[in-house]
Amino acid sequence: MSANTNAPAPENPELVIRKLNDQITIFSAPFARGGFLPIGGRSTAVTLKDGSLWLIPSHALDPQTLTTIQSLAQGGPGVKHLVAPDREHNMFLTQYQAAFPEAKLYVPQGVKEAWSKKGSGKEELVRHISHVFDGKSPCPFEETTGGEIKSVDFGKSHANEDVAFLHVPTKTLIEADLLFNLPPTEQYSKSKKKSHVPFLSGGLTAGGVGHKRMLWYLVGKDRVAMAKHAKEVAAWDFDRIIPCHGDVIETNGKAVWNELYKWFIEGKH
Repeated sequence: MSANTNAPAPENPELVIRKLNDQITIFSAPFARGGFLPIGGRSTAVTLKDGSLWLIPSHALDPQTLTTIQSLAQGGPGVKHLVAPDREHNMFLTQYQAAFPEAKLYVPQGVKEAWSKKGSGKEELVRHISHVFDGKSPCPFEETTGGEIKSVDFGKSHANEDVAFLHVPTKTLIEADLLFNLPPTEQYSKSKKKSHVPFLSGGLTAGGVGHKRMLWYLVGKDRVAMAKHAKEVAAWDFDRIIPCHGDVIETNGKAVWNELYKWFIEGKH
């Protein structure tokens, strides 16, 4: 990290930091889609076997977050991997890249395209990209983490170009917009704002039929490719799911995934 690193964001009193185990720490905070639908936001830090950090940064880098990350990285190589899990979850990458300039950046194709546009203000970030998720390239983490992290790149088959990640040692699936688990109780546990909107929040429970319909009719841009990738995730050995939006599914996550993606995995008739 930079020698003189300061947190660019103010302290967030609503932020919840929780260590799930020795390898995984999550950062949960309120977030409302469109300023109306509370879905919560979450960053996830994974401490790899070599002591380095693999990080999905989906919230502002405030002092408490920076201190926690510095503590996790103490005595190790620091933050090695900064990952945008889809096209939408990249707004805070600039803050984290500035704080951890030696980290490799991994972004979907749509993010690189947006950053490359003249006037984006993020043209400089493009040269820091180590890997672009384009729906075709092999998983970059097989080599860079020794297979400790695996990925399935949904590419353009998903509306947001999502990528699913597996932390193999803890059997944990980490994802952004592939699965919601509303209401976001933990993410709103320090907030006075409501964590749900009647009818709307209920439609985005992990196994709800409303969620299935959203994936099938709105999110899946190529159902054949979506089915292929959903099956690849289903073939992984995982139990926990850490979503960016909603509560962590601590156990039985694979059954939840298989039910949510049943129409893709089995073929909807």
